[in-house]
Amino acid sequence: MKQRARVKIFVLLAGILCLAFLVGSIVVQNLPEGFSQQSKEKKETAFDGISSYVMGAAYGSSGEYYKSENDFLYYLDASTGEKSIVCTKTNCEHEAGKSEGSLERTECEADFSHISAYIPHGNKLYYVPADPLGKNAPWEIWEQDLTGGGQKKIVEIDEKENTSITIFNIQCDGLYMVVSFEEAGYYNEKGEYIEYDSYRTKAGIYIINMNDWSFQRVYLTRDEKDNAFGKDARPYISQISLGSEDVSLYCLYYDENFDGKKINKLPEKKQINYLDKHLHFMQVDVSLSDGETENAQSFDENHDFVYAGNWCMIQDYYGNFTAKQFRSGEGNSIVVYHSPENEEKEYDSGYRGVAVTERSVLYTIYDKKRDVLDWYRYDRETGQSECLAKSEASVVPQYATNEYVYVMIFWSDDDYEHYAIPLKELEKGKYQFPEKSEKKKIQEKQDIKNNDPEDTVVWGVQSNQLPSANAVFQINRYLKKSGYDFKVEFISALENDPDKLAQKYPQVDILQVPSSMVYNNRSADALKSGYYEQLSDFLDNGGKKLKKRFSETEWKQVEVNREIYSVPSSMLDYEGIYIAYNKKLKGKGGFKEADTLEKVEKIVSGTEVKAKYPIILLNSLEDGNLSGFADSDYCLGLALDHQTKKSELWYESKKVRAVYERFHTWYRRGWLSEENYISSTAGEDTAAWEQGALQSGDWLVAIGYGACSEDIQKMSCEIVRPKQTVFSKANMSTGVASASNCKEQAEKFLELAYTDQKIADLMLYGVQKGNYQVKDGVVSNYLQELQTTFSFLRMNFGNQIAATPLDTDGESGKSENRRKYFQSYNVTESPLIGFQPDAGDYEKDLENYINAMRKGEDIWHAQNFDWEYDSMVKKLATKRMKQYRDDVEKQIKAWEG
Repeated sequence: MKQRARVKIFVLLAGILCLAFLVGSIVVQNLPEGFSQQSKEKKETAFDGISSYVMGAAYGSSGEYYKSENDFLYYLDASTGEKSIVCTKTNCEHEAGKSEGSLERTECEADFSHISAYIPHGNKLYYVPADPLGKNAPWEIWEQDLTGGGQKKIVEIDEKENTSITIFNIQCDGLYMVVSFEEAGYYNEKGEYIEYDSYRTKAGIYIINMNDWSFQRVYLTRDEKDNAFGKDARPYISQISLGSEDVSLYCLYYDENFDGKKINKLPEKKQINYLDKHLHFMQVDVSLSDGETENAQSFDENHDFVYAGNWCMIQDYYGNFTAKQFRSGEGNSIVVYHSPENEEKEYDSGYRGVAVTERSVLYTIYDKKRDVLDWYRYDRETGQSECLAKSEASVVPQYATNEYVYVMIFWSDDDYEHYAIPLKELEKGKYQFPEKSEKKKIQEKQDIKNNDPEDTVVWGVQSNQLPSANAVFQINRYLKKSGYDFKVEFISALENDPDKLAQKYPQVDILQVPSSMVYNNRSADALKSGYYEQLSDFLDNGGKKLKKRFSETEWKQVEVNREIYSVPSSMLDYEGIYIAYNKKLKGKGGFKEADTLEKVEKIVSGTEVKAKYPIILLNSLEDGNLSGFADSDYCLGLALDHQTKKSELWYESKKVRAVYERFHTWYRRGWLSEENYISSTAGEDTAAWEQGALQSGDWLVAIGYGACSEDIQKMSCEIVRPKQTVFSKANMSTGVASASNCKEQAEKFLELAYTDQKIADLMLYGVQKGNYQVKDGVVSNYLQELQTTFSFLRMNFGNQIAATPLDTDGESGKSENRRKYFQSYNVTESPLIGFQPDAGDYEKDLENYINAMRKGEDIWHAQNFDWEYDSMVKKLATKRMKQYRDDVEKQIKAWEG
C-alpha cells in the first residue's frame, strides 16, 4: 500500500498541470449509461459518501433501511427520526395484507422477503433478489427509487461457473460496489450442485464498477494446493472498509492445523479450547483496480475490532483499547485505555469502538451488573474521557457515518427500535438518549396481562430448545382429560439475573435456576434473591409425591438458608471418583479395599505386571473433582474442610497439596505419562491421547470421575469407588416464581413434570408417532437429528426421573438406580451440605482465580514441584482472595447458627 501511495504522489507531481483536463475526460468516459454531460456539475443526491449493508440493514449519509420481523422494508430518516414503509402504492395494506407465517410474496413494494441484500446510494436503492441467488443461474443486481417503485434490473453477475453464495456485507461509494460472500458450492457442467464440506466453504468479494457494472471476483480461499489458510480454513469476512484505491477486509479463519472432523468429536469444553487455539483474525487489503492482495496483517488475540472510516478501534487480549488510523495518514495511534493487567493476563475491559472524528474517539463500555452499554467520549486534544450517557435501556451501536451513529435501543430482548444519533450533538454532550414513552409503558402492562392468563402455567426455559407445539397440545389435552383446571405453555427466558428475569419475563411461573460457570455462583444467588417461592410447605402437604421422588440427600443439596426453593435436577451421573484396576492385575487380590491413592501406589509398586501406562489420570478429574481425595468440598475456588469446616483457598489446603504431591511422585517414577493432562485448559491432543491409551489396554490403573465408560468397565477386573461426599448443588434445579399469579397450579404441574411419565415423555421426547419407538422399556429407533434435541431438553428440564429411559442412558439414567446410588457406592453427606456461599463483590477476582486454578491442575508436571507450587500459591493468594476466604468463613459460622 505504501508503494502504491508513493507512485500516486509521483504522478501528481509530474502531471499536475494537465490534471484538470484529464479529470474532465475521465468523468465523461465513466458516466453511467443515460447520464448527460451535465452530470459533471455538482448535483445534490440523497445518499453520498460511503453506504453500507451489514447483515440485514443498510446505512448511509441520510438514513437507514431495515426490515421488520415480517421482512417488510422501512426507512429511518436520520435528520427527522421519522420512520416510513418503502412503498409508493396507494391503498396498499402493506404488512396487514400478509397472513401470519405466509411465505408467499405480496404485491406491496416493501415486501422484501424475496430480497437477499440492499444498499442505498445517490438517488437509488440497489438490491439483490434471493432468486436466482444460489441457483444455477447468474445472480442479479436491481435498482429502485429510494421511496419505492421504479424497479429495474441493472446487471447479471454472470460467471463461467454458477455458485451458491450468501451475501454478508456490501459497501459502495458511487464508483465501486464491494460485495462480500461465502460460497457453499457450485454447479458443474451437467447442472448438478456440488456442495463443499462444512469446513471447506470459500469466501471472497466481488468488486463491481458502478459506472459500467463490470466486475471481478476475488477469493480469499484458493484451491487446496494454493490455500494459505489451510484446507479447513472456512474464512469468513465479518467487516469491510472501502477506500478510494483499496478495500480492507476483516476476516476470521482457521489455521492449517485445524481439523473440522476432529472438533466434533471433542467434549464441549475442549471444543472451546480448540477454537481458541486455531481461530485467527486478519485484515486483508485488496486493490480495487486489479483485485490483488496488497497487505495482510494479523489481529489475533483481540476482544473487539471495529472499522470506522479510515480508522479501526481495537480492544486487545489484555484489555487495552486503541484507535489506529490505517488509511490516509497511516500510523496514527490513540491509546484510549491502558489495561491494569500490563499484558500479563487475558482481560476483557468491556471497551467497544463506535466512531472516530477530528476531535473525538467515541466508544462504549459494557456494564456487566446492569447489562447495558455506557457511552463515552475521549477528547483527542486533552486526552481526557467523559461519560456521555448511562442509559437504562441498552443502546447498541450498529454503524457510523460522518454525521450519524445508527443504533438499536433494546427496551427488552424482543422490543427494540432503530435510532440515528447526530454525531455533533453526541460529541458536544447535548444528545439526550431516548427514554421509554408512557405509551410504551402502558402497552407493556397490557401485554403482560394479555400474555399471562391465570389459567396458564408458563414454564420459562433458559434455551431456545422448547417442546414442540404438538407435544404441548398433547400435554394440555392430557391435563384437561385428567381434570386439571389449567394448561401449560413453554417460552424461552434467556437471562441469568433474577431481577432482570422478573422485568423481562413477568409471566413466567416455573423456571430452572439460572446457572453458568461455577465462579459466577448464579444458581445460589438466584435462590437467595427472592425470585423463587419457598416449596417446603408444598412438599410437606400437597407435594408429597414429588418429595418422595428424591432422597433426603438430594433435597439437602438444593437447600438455601435451611429452606427448599427448587426441585433437584435428575440429570444425575455418578458424581464421584472411581479407581479402575485392569484385568492384567486379576488374581492379585485386595482391590475392593484399594480405595485411596496410598493403596493404589502400594498395588502398582508391588506388582510384577508391566504396562506402558501404569496409571492414567482421566481429564474428568478436572475443575476441582479431586476433592474426593482431599476430604473437602470444592466450592467456588475454596476447599471446605470436612473436619474443621475451615475455608481455604484451593491450593492453600495441605490436603489438596498432598494429592498433587503424590501425582508428582508418580510422574517422576514414570507411572504417569508426559502426555497425561487433566486440566480443562489442556490442549486438544489430550483427549485423543487418553482415548488411545485406554483402548490399547496397556495400563494398570485408571482414575476418573463420574460415570465409568463401558471401555474401561470391559477391561477392568474391579472398579472401586472411594467414599464420596455429596455437597451442595443448586445448578439446574427448578422452582416456582414468587410473583406467579397461579402458584398452586404451577406447583402442581412442577410435581407432574417429575412424577407423571406421560407428561415427562412429551416434554423430553415429543409425540412418539413417527419420531421414536419404545422397546423393552426404553426410547429407541429415533431420528438421528432428534438425539441432540433430546439431550438439550433433558438438560433444560432435568425431569427424566419420571420419563422413559433413553437407550443411550448408562447406569445413572435409570430411575431405580438413584436410591441405590445414595445408599451404596460409599456416599455420605458433607457436614456443610446445604451451605451456599455468597460470591458478593469478588466475582471478577474469582473468575481470574479459578481460570488460573484450572491451568494449575497439571502442576504435578512441574520439574521443581515445591518451588512452582509455592510460587503459584503466592501469586493466587491475593489480598482480595484472602478477604473472600475470610468472608466465607463468617458465612459458615452464621449458617451453622
